[in-house]
Amino acid sequence: MDASKLIKSVLDPLVENRVYPLKVPETAAATVKGKPYIIYTPITSIDVTTNEGHTGHERVPIQIDVYAATYGEANDTMKLALKQISENIEGTAFNGRGPFPDPDLYRQTADIRIWGTIF
Repeated sequence: MDASKLIKSVLDPLVENRVYPLKVPETAAATVKGKPYIIYTPITSIDVTTNEGHTGHERVPIQIDVYAATYGEANDTMKLALKQISENIEGTAFNGRGPFPDPDLYRQTADIRIWGTIF
């Protein structure tokens, strides 16, 4: 499955479908107000190629950002997100997580790598 679709499908249930690629769309601004939400950013893709050619698979580094009204809520939501990813996406690698400054909300950031398919 496409890495973006896979990560969204796994994380959507945690925050009542408030998972977005790259940023919160303007149309969803009212939906996320005061509630935790997740932004995911695919950083790049690393295509898997063999001597026979491209395999259709890729390794995708993804940054996951959880935003919430309190530090505890951001931290707890991130821990749940990483647990969901670990339990539902085989071969996931975690590069660490931590708080990150944000002017208006509390934010937790994690870097992961997952396998996806291109075709």
